[in-house]
Amino acid sequence: MFGIVGIVVILVMVFGGFVIHGGNLTPIFHALPFEMIMIGGAAVGAFLVSNDLAAVKHTAKDVGKVFKGPKWKPADYRDLLC
Repeated sequence: MFGIVGIVVILVMVFGGFVIHGGNLTPIFHALPFEMIMIGGAAVGAFLVSNDLAAVKHTAKDVGKVFKGPKWKPADYRDLLC
């Protein structure tokens, strides 16, 4: 849940700040697919260059945990304290 909230906050802050400062979003949306390919490709390439194969496999395996939610529930915390 916090992963999705974090992504939404980032997008609102970046694009909201751009619009508040007087920016026009039309050119941004027009170039967005190409920019995402360049930025995403550079990020993936830098990640692959800077990590060994074991770290890449571990990251690929655990990336879904960001959106899965917390392992511990509120009842677990109450059980621990009582």
